Amino acid sequence: MTSSRLVAFAAGAWNFLTILVFVGIAALLASGYRATRDWEQGVTTRIAHQTEESADFIIKAIARDMRGAQTMILANRDWDAPLPADTADLDMNEQVATTFARYPYPESFFTWRGGTHGIIFFSRSARLPPWMRSQDRRIDSPITVVVDPPIGGQVQQRLLSCIAAQQRYAVFDSNFGGVPYQVVARVTYADPLREHLESVSGFTVNLDWVRTQYFADILRDVGPSVSGGLTQDVALLDDNNQTIVGVNNDAPPVARRAFPLLFVDSSDTPSDLPSDVNLRKWKLLVSSSRDPILLSAHRRADTTLLATGVAVIVCGISLVLARRTVLNDAKLSEMRSRFVSSVTHDLKTPLANIHALAATLERESQVTSERYRAYPHLLIQEATSLSRQVDNLLAYARITDVTETYAFEPMAAAELVEEALKSFQLRLGENGIRVDVEMPEDLPFVRADQRAMVLALKNLIDNGLRHARGGEHGHIRIAIRRDGPNAFIDVQDNGCGISAEKLAAVRDNIASRAFAPTDGGGLGLAIASKVIADHGGTLTVDSALGLGTRCVIALPTC
Repeated sequence: MTSSRLVAFAAGAWNFLTILVFVGIAALLASGYRATRDWEQGVTTRIAHQTEESADFIIKAIARDMRGAQTMILANRDWDAPLPADTADLDMNEQVATTFARYPYPESFFTWRGGTHGIIFFSRSARLPPWMRSQDRRIDSPITVVVDPPIGGQVQQRLLSCIAAQQRYAVFDSNFGGVPYQVVARVTYADPLREHLESVSGFTVNLDWVRTQYFADILRDVGPSVSGGLTQDVALLDDNNQTIVGVNNDAPPVARRAFPLLFVDSSDTPSDLPSDVNLRKWKLLVSSSRDPILLSAHRRADTTLLATGVAVIVCGISLVLARRTVLNDAKLSEMRSRFVSSVTHDLKTPLANIHALAATLERESQVTSERYRAYPHLLIQEATSLSRQVDNLLAYARITDVTETYAFEPMAAAELVEEALKSFQLRLGENGIRVDVEMPEDLPFVRADQRAMVLALKNLIDNGLRHARGGEHGHIRIAIRRDGPNAFIDVQDNGCGISAEKLAAVRDNIASRAFAPTDGGGLGLAIASKVIADHGGTLTVDSALGLGTRCVIALPTC
């Protein structure tokens, strides 16, 4: 298997392996993502379920307390039993005091036996209604009793409409003294047909006090016992979506419940309640979005995904770097193989010629003077070629060693060309190749290492001599010119040229600075391209089959 095929095979194998590894990493990442999200979703679902249960418990506690005065007190027959006149007030006060102690929202209780009987109101002395007259206020008793207060007629009118409709309960909203109230009353009839009134008993609820005090107290008492150890935001919103109590946090997981602002059991049959009952819907919101367990689950899930993502990225980068390293090693092996092949050929050729000349001199005892004089010239020529190859090897070792530095100094480009041509005088005289040098006056100096740059020029000139046409038809043109901030040195021959495929390989090596010898370039071109690149210049090669090759060196001027 050739070196180029080996590189292609290594690249293909690594590409296949890279795809497999990335597919595996993607599958692992997807599995980890799903597992992490499932765990996070499990924690969120459990907390959401507990939040729903908390909302249910709170709404049940509110509903049970709001209808307690109606179901436990008004439904009690003791309110309607006839009492002796001398004990009526005392017993009623005791029942009202017991109700006030158990349920905080009734502000007043009242009873009325219809007809000309007066309507009697029993109020808390510690929280007297705003509509009560100052002369009716008492502080020597926990219960203040008032007969036919200013609001009595208003209440009686609304009760009479419910009695006329033969309803068991009267529920209505009214305004007493500029304060909104809800009135709940039970109507008791003396006959099954509900034609004769026996009595009416009920209570009034100050809705302003309910808004500011009642729900805040009940949520403060109930909330901690139903949270289950979670950090929950509990909020109560009225029918206008205004927050009455708590923090309005609707971030998930959140439980929403709606309930009517009605201090009566609305599950009674429709015939028992007025048809015009104002069912204003208030809302309860319970959110656990700030719970530390939930926040920790989100944070740990995000951290796990981030760590997994970083690990995948690092693994991918490592794989790419490993792939690049392997391919670079394969290319380096290919370059070394080509280098050894080229250098071996360049060294063996002059050695074989020297060996053949020496064997000829040893075998032939009588040699004509002309042939005798030709042999030394051939030996010198081959020895010079061998010496140049050794110099190239030393130079290659020098310019590829990062510890070696150049000795830059300002030099004339013409001086570099003249120095390079000195070693080719004998060779030019023998093969008859013409060299034309164009060196205008007042050329700028370039910053160069003389030894390295002269070696680069020698290699380019040597390539031109080796590939130029033989005899008097051979021609090499060396021109020095200036264009902008750069000085250009052109070395052009009229040889056979380089094929498009080989020229592309030469240009790729120069562009990528893979300074390895290639077919048509040899070690000399590799050294020249490396030296020129180290000088901050560029080397351009143009060639066409049958027309020759042109190498252009561009160096920055001083």
